[in-house]
Amino acid sequence: MKNISLQFGFKPLFFRSKITQSLRLFLIGLVLSSLTSCLGDDLSVVSEIQQDFEGITKIEVDAEFLEVQYTGASGRQVLSLNAELRSNSNKKFEVKYRVVGSTLVVTVETNNRLFSGGAKGEGFIRLTGPRNMLLDLEADSGKVTVENVVSNSAEIEVGSGEIFVKNVAIPRLNVELVSGRGKLEDVLGDIEGNVSSGKLEIIRVEGNVEASVSSGEIILRDVTGLVTAQTSSGKIEMSNVRSIGSIYISSGQLFATNSGLSPQTALRASSGNIYIQTTSNLRDFNYNITVGSGSARVGTSQSTSGTLNINNGSSTTIRGEVGSGKIEIVN
Repeated sequence: MKNISLQFGFKPLFFRSKITQSLRLFLIGLVLSSLTSCLGDDLSVVSEIQQDFEGITKIEVDAEFLEVQYTGASGRQVLSLNAELRSNSNKKFEVKYRVVGSTLVVTVETNNRLFSGGAKGEGFIRLTGPRNMLLDLEADSGKVTVENVVSNSAEIEVGSGEIFVKNVAIPRLNVELVSGRGKLEDVLGDIEGNVSSGKLEIIRVEGNVEASVSSGEIILRDVTGLVTAQTSSGKIEMSNVRSIGSIYISSGQLFATNSGLSPQTALRASSGNIYIQTTSNLRDFNYNITVGSGSARVGTSQSTSGTLNINNGSSTTIRGEVGSGKIEIVN
């Protein structure tokens, strides 16, 4: 009987410890839930800035989830900052600025020490100033817009947000896009565009373009300079490109129409495909394209193994390499 009582005496203690643990977890969840439920869906203005500046030559912005916009105005000397942040938590987010020398720095600060489950925010950072301005703009899920700017350099980086650039004269414009969408229009100067899984359109450029895409997509139209491009499993489309440079395709594809060949043209396709419909005279170039298990075609000449060699007596030879992919160049 003592053994039986010991058995029955042990189990309630075991179950009590389990119940205590479950109750503790339940209470923690209840507290977290109540804290989260304290934040409603209604957003109100929690941070606001309206300020003018003189003597600013560079702007740096980390906008996080906010929209950021810079618009240049001819003849304007004063830089105006108009920022507004709306949130359902009045202590979680704040827009701040500081001036360092001739640089205006604007940031969205997040109070990570404050637990605010369900905290949301939205708003904008709008800047209007001289057309001549150095820019370094960054956003996570926000949108970056740049218009009417003349600058020595500009850096734009966006995560899952958007990029829109129009009517700018910048010797070197660098654009980084992760999973968002971007559009660059009417650009005077060279562009370097890097895309992960997003989509970037580049239209009407007087300059050279370097494009790199992982699994995303880049579209180029009306480019008067040299275009070099590479992709892993992404897609690159070109139309009305004056000069095609070095192209590397892993398992992705490049589709070019109404575009020109050049002495810099060099094509490589592993398991990807390269198709070029060119405005150039095919007989202005020699061709040396090595073929594995894929295929290569230039005009009416084609090879599915070995090397496609075409000697047109030109001083320029376009070289290529195909693994299991395909290279096709036609008029």
